[in-house]
Amino acid sequence: MAFLGEAAAGKICEMAVEMAVQKLTEEANLLLDFRDDFSWLKNNLTYVRDFLQDADQQAPHKEGVKHWVENIRVISLLAEDICEECAIESMYGNNARACSPSCNQLIFRYRIGRKIKDIKERMRSIIEDVNKLKLLREVCPASEASPSTSHSGARKKSYLLPSVHSVGIESKVDDMLRLLDNNASPIIAVVGMGGIGKSYLLQHVYNSVKERYDKCIWLSFSQSYSISTLQCDIASHLGLGQQIRSQGISPERAAELIHENLKGKRYLVVLDDVWEAREDLLSKLGLLIGDNVICKILVSTRNREVCTILNAHIYEMQFLSESESWSLFCFYAFKGNEAPNHQLEEVGRDILKQCANLPLAIKMVAASLPKTTMPREWESKLHRIKEVVIADDDQIMPILRLSYFSLHARLKACFAYLSFFPKVEQINCEYLVYLWIAEGYIPAGEGQWDVAWDCINQLANLCLLQLWEQYEDRPGCKLTNYCRTHDLLHDLAINISKENKCIFSVEEACKGENGDCCRILLGTRDVNEPPISERRLVCLRTLSLSHNWRITSIPAKLFTAMRGLRVLDLSGTGISKLPRSLGKMKLLKVLNLNDTKIENVPECVRHLKSLLFLALPQRCQILPVWINEVKCLQHLECKGVTRVPKGISKLTALRTLRSNWLDLSNEGDEFMRPEDFVKITQLQELSIDVNKEMDSRIEEGILVLLVKMRRLTICNSTENELELPKKMTAMKDLESLILWRFAVGSWICDMANLRELELTWHSCNDYPELQTMPNLVRLELSGNDKCKELPKAFGQRGGFRHLRFFKIDCFNDLEEIPELEEGAMSCLEEFHLCNCTKVKKVGEGLERLKRFKLFYYKRTDKLEEIFRAGGEYWNKIKVINPHVKITSY
Repeated sequence: MAFLGEAAAGKICEMAVEMAVQKLTEEANLLLDFRDDFSWLKNNLTYVRDFLQDADQQAPHKEGVKHWVENIRVISLLAEDICEECAIESMYGNNARACSPSCNQLIFRYRIGRKIKDIKERMRSIIEDVNKLKLLREVCPASEASPSTSHSGARKKSYLLPSVHSVGIESKVDDMLRLLDNNASPIIAVVGMGGIGKSYLLQHVYNSVKERYDKCIWLSFSQSYSISTLQCDIASHLGLGQQIRSQGISPERAAELIHENLKGKRYLVVLDDVWEAREDLLSKLGLLIGDNVICKILVSTRNREVCTILNAHIYEMQFLSESESWSLFCFYAFKGNEAPNHQLEEVGRDILKQCANLPLAIKMVAASLPKTTMPREWESKLHRIKEVVIADDDQIMPILRLSYFSLHARLKACFAYLSFFPKVEQINCEYLVYLWIAEGYIPAGEGQWDVAWDCINQLANLCLLQLWEQYEDRPGCKLTNYCRTHDLLHDLAINISKENKCIFSVEEACKGENGDCCRILLGTRDVNEPPISERRLVCLRTLSLSHNWRITSIPAKLFTAMRGLRVLDLSGTGISKLPRSLGKMKLLKVLNLNDTKIENVPECVRHLKSLLFLALPQRCQILPVWINEVKCLQHLECKGVTRVPKGISKLTALRTLRSNWLDLSNEGDEFMRPEDFVKITQLQELSIDVNKEMDSRIEEGILVLLVKMRRLTICNSTENELELPKKMTAMKDLESLILWRFAVGSWICDMANLRELELTWHSCNDYPELQTMPNLVRLELSGNDKCKELPKAFGQRGGFRHLRFFKIDCFNDLEEIPELEEGAMSCLEEFHLCNCTKVKKVGEGLERLKRFKLFYYKRTDKLEEIFRAGGEYWNKIKVINPHVKITSY
């Protein structure tokens, strides 16, 4: 018996040794086969992406595809993480050319090898099932709105705003203005179904009358709005933002502060897209109107009960007539022309009937129609529209969804990501592109910005986005591209995002079963503390807690569950520091800390090796020396910084350095000098302050070597006016040039791409022929003690063809504004004449400007007398162009 026991024990030991050897062999193979497995993963990741694209395109047609897509998408995300980890290791790891891998490299390869092995097992069954993949490709039709593969000129094209065509809006605006003039109705509600144009009408009215009021506030509601968030929006307009956000202020006290601040003032408030009928809505917001008869509140709603509760005067939004609908349809389908043939017109009118005379549906459908003169493809579109409309009681949402499904896969992803932003919020296009890049929607490479702007333009052309440009009060970049989307389209983006594992509520975020969610978007949700999930969020790519000012701290364990995070937006929160665990998020690409209470750049940021976008708050005034270790950084926003460490020149990928005016003096060897910036060859935005020690360096043209510069601001702090060299014309892509105490020569007119020019404290008797600059949109001339008369050439026919904004300020000896010939400044929208006390004559021609507004300031108090002295000319302006405003500041 003892012998048998020993034999059994020996057999067990032998089996254990065999198993150990087999295990060690398998573990060793993870290292030996690392390169082959990694190549296999990269190749098949492309294949899986193609599969996802095909499956997503036919999602509305095949329910069975959805289950496949969900499983494969998770695998695809994990595979992308591995590829990016390997890329980071290649950039920051030990020397790859060493004869033998280091211990750290072996550990890394072993860990990644195990992950690849797990993914291979999960992917193999899908990749081997060729018949299913072929089936998908056969069933899936070609995309009707597939993007162009050519991106040449995309960046330049991005500045061309899409044509916006409105039908019948003028009469509706006039109706609303008459109601506003009637003091008997302080609250006016525009009522109508979604997509009929309520918000569009209010935007026109708001822009037309905002100069009449001391305060104008636009509030955007949603089905899950927060009173506290709306109070903060009002407070920010009234300069009470910090006071309302301070800890301990209750919503009741906030409403009192708002009401006290508005008391006795003329104010206009727009409540856009109000869903819920609440008797206490206005009192909760501090908008009590009983003691102030000079306030106006405009409301847009789909719920007539809201009007009854608010005791509002109702303005019923009417549908478009058949002729108006056809005019709108032709604008987007035929570029404003008539149908090229009778058959196409007949099909077009049948398609139009399905849109129920709703402007949004008409624009969407017409813009997405195939660009062909063959009726057959249009008939196919008509058939699909009829199918979705019949299957759903809602008239417009199925049409919008159908337009979405006709998009190319990349455009679908880019559109759905608009759910990241709150409804009706203006979206900075530059930030949006970084978010797309971080999520992997835009392929990495030299041309990725062209691809991204091409996507923005296509979404705008399909009426899924509205593009415009806006002036910003910050140095170096006053002309910025913004976009927004209709609230119904925003609802569509949210619904699609929810279907693709995105979370929009705190309750859902805290659930344990949401381990496979890809985005948690809780911006402006009045959240008190960050949601913490008990499960690892391996698929989470985006976390937004923006504009939740009650969040004052971030728990350390929050980031341990989301190692694959690409986007973290904490802007507008009350946090003052970040936990160390943030530094372990090696794949993080976007970190937005704007408008937080952080005073020093957190040490953990130096470990974020993939970071592309970093926005710091204004109170953060020092950049650490180690910032150069974040080698991938492309966008650094540090508005409170005036000196940057010398090592920042190692950030060779840096595109934007958005700061205060940087001091580049020779004081301190640890700080940057002009010659150091030349090493950052990709730099496109910079603001610098020139002092006595470096004036010669500027005149030598050292900054000219930054040939990719797009936005440049230079302030001269020396006693004498400096002159910029002609070498500046080497900056062929320069779009914005802002100069303080600098002289420029006639060469400035050769900078064909310049869109914004500011010359401040530039004393001269005459100016170059600026009117010949073909793309100038904004011109500001300030602080001139010598000029008595602006060049007559400024008013010549054909001059300033695209100028929209013109400002003249502090011209102490200016006496005359030249006459505008017919065809001069034909696009001018605003003309600011400020602090020019000696002006005696303003030339004629203003009455020909269709969209013109004239502003003057108190120190130019003779201006109105000058105009009125013209008699007939003054009446011409008032009669011929009723949109002209003479406003005293």
